[in-house]
Amino acid sequence: MEISNIKTSTSKSRRIDMELKIRSVALDFIVGGVIVAGALLIASLLGPVYGGIFAGAPIRAGSTIFLEGLHRGTKSATELTRGVVLAMFANVGFVIVLYLCLPKFGLYRAFLVASIAFLALVAAMLKISS
Repeated sequence: MEISNIKTSTSKSRRIDMELKIRSVALDFIVGGVIVAGALLIASLLGPVYGGIFAGAPIRAGSTIFLEGLHRGTKSATELTRGVVLAMFANVGFVIVLYLCLPKFGLYRAFLVASIAFLALVAAMLKISS
C-alpha cells in the first residue's frame, strides 16, 4: 500500500514540475516577444537607430537573468550572468561584422558570416575563461 502511495506522489510531483516548467517557458517566451515587439515599435516610431538602441539595451539580458533567478535561484542566475558577459563580447563582434558585411554581401550572407564570427568568438571566450 505504501509503495503505491509513493508512486502516486512521485507521479503527481513530476506532473507539477512539468506544469511549472511549461509556465516558466511560456512566461519567458512572452517577455522575449514583448521586448522584440517593443524594439520594432520604437524603430518604426523613432527610427531604426533608436530601435537598435532598445534592442541592444540590457533589457533582454536583464530579463533573462531575472527570470533565471526566479526559477532556479541566485547561484544559477550568477552563472547565467557569466555567460551573458561572454556573449556580450561576441555580440559586439557579431554586430561589427554584420555592419561591415551587409552592404557588401546582402542580408542573408551577412547574417551567415556574422553568425560564424559570433560562434568563433564564443568558442574563443569559453576557452579563455575555462
